Amino acid sequence: MILVTGAAGYIGSQLVRFLSNQHLAIRAIDNFSVHRLSQVDGVPIHSMDLTQPHDVKQMVSGVDTIIHLGAISDVAQCEKNNKEAVQINLLSLQYLIQESIQAGVRKIIFPSSFAVYDPEAEVITEQTKLNPSNFYGHLKKWGEELLLAEQAKGTLDIVIFRQSNVYGRGQVSKQTVIESFCHALLHNREITIYGSGQQTRNFIHLDDVTWAYYQALSTPVRGIYNLGGEETYSILDLACLVNRTGKRCLGRSVPILRKERTIPEKKTHFTALDTQKIKTLFQNRQLKSVQAGIEAYFSSPV
Repeated sequence: MILVTGAAGYIGSQLVRFLSNQHLAIRAIDNFSVHRLSQVDGVPIHSMDLTQPHDVKQMVSGVDTIIHLGAISDVAQCEKNNKEAVQINLLSLQYLIQESIQAGVRKIIFPSSFAVYDPEAEVITEQTKLNPSNFYGHLKKWGEELLLAEQAKGTLDIVIFRQSNVYGRGQVSKQTVIESFCHALLHNREITIYGSGQQTRNFIHLDDVTWAYYQALSTPVRGIYNLGGEETYSILDLACLVNRTGKRCLGRSVPILRKERTIPEKKTHFTALDTQKIKTLFQNRQLKSVQAGIEAYFSSPV
């Protein structure tokens, strides 16, 4: 039995669909604080609360592997509501670890983030220095430490995916930067960039992310992986790519408007991601290119 927490969310709901299509036994749970998706392809999503130890005890019963996606994933919300973020992103993880050990769970798969890395880093590998620049990144780093401590004791196998920017159409919408730019072009509105547009981001498609989680279910897979793609863009270059793709697919582009940021812009030094380790999970799978992902938005707009 595989437990998926945060199953009504952007990655969780897509993962439930994928695992269901592989005919795997799934228990899907969510607290429905963001999306109220009651089922995915006939798999019910149960209302349970990770911050309540009694619920956690129930959800892990009879489970072999946990994919723990339930968390506050918005950076600004973690900063603004830091006490709630600690409770949901960290304390509930501790509850989950404790009850998992008692229930005989074999493995926990945990989504971390590039936010744990030093913002001064240029080429990122799994050995890059950790130095979070925001509270969200610190919560992810502390969560990693809790999990890795259990793996060191031999009580749990752990897989940690430090994710870059996930994009692509799923069961529920998420306002990623790519989706926002594509939505603007589809509605013939200008693409707005805040700041210089020189901030760099790595991107990976949602379908490739779900494939990685599926592969991580395998017994030998454990440890830390950077879950990112092979393409890194500045925000300005990304906007230009959306416009070029829109011109080719829809016959139009839109103006790119730059606005001043309300807070000072932090320079990003990131230029590339070392994907050598994650390729061992993807094996011969061809990752979806950012351009192909943009084309998919334009070919079936909603």
